[in-house]
Amino acid sequence: MDDEQFKTLLEKLDKILRLQAIDAVKGLPQEKDKIEQLDLAGFKPNEIDRLLGKTVGYSRVVLERLKERKQPKTPAPTIPAQNVTPSRTTTTRVPTQQEVLTA
Repeated sequence: MDDEQFKTLLEKLDKILRLQAIDAVKGLPQEKDKIEQLDLAGFKPNEIDRLLGKTVGYSRVVLERLKERKQPKTPAPTIPAQNVTPSRTTTTRVPTQQEVLTA
């Protein structure tokens, strides 16, 4: 197989792959669901952008937002209050970085 035949074969395989990927997610109602499924199928964000006709970086942003939403929110750490009698301990909540920035 020469280089030209190989290039033609790769182009055809790429078309088949795109058609199958699009068909696999066409029934999903939201773009984020399509992106998530294509990501789970092993496509890279730039490949997903190309498959769905999105601008470069769109899928990467959507995937990052999905990742942030899935991470469990950890409660703010608590530290003991100062000058408290030993028999009674009080804890004080430490503000989060977001709370400090918006205060």
